[in-house]
Amino acid sequence: MKRLLLILLLLLPSTPALGEWLAIDSPYQSHGLRTVYIDPSTIRHEGQFVTLSELRDYRWQQGGITGRRFQSSMSQKEVDCPARQYRILTYTDFVGTMGTGDARNGIVELDAWHPIETETINHTLWGMVCKKP
Repeated sequence: MKRLLLILLLLLPSTPALGEWLAIDSPYQSHGLRTVYIDPSTIRHEGQFVTLSELRDYRWQQGGITGRRFQSSMSQKEVDCPARQYRILTYTDFVGTMGTGDARNGIVELDAWHPIETETINHTLWGMVCKKP
C-alpha cells in the first residue's frame, strides 16, 4: 500500500493542470463531446459579482470553417448573481486538450452581458457560485 501511494505521489507533479480543474456535475454536460471544468481556487466574490475560471475540453478539434482549430478553451467569466447574467472577461483557445499546446487569445467584448438561461451549463455554474453560504 505504501509503495502504491509513493508511486502515485511521484506521478502527480508530471500530471497536467487537471489537478486544479473540477468537472461540473450537471445534466447539461455534453458527455462524449465536451466536458466543462472550473478551477475552484479562482472563484472570487465581490458584492453581487463572482468571477471564476472555466475550461471547456472537447473530444475532437473544433473550429473547422474558420481555420482556427482548437481542442480546449479557457475563459474567465464574471457572473452578476441577482441579474442572472454573465460576461466573458478573457478567452483563450488551445490546440491541445486541457489547456495545452499553442494558444490563441479570443476577442472579448467586455460590455456584452449574456442572460443565464435555464437548463444550460451556465445555469449550473450560476447555481454553484451564487448560492448563499
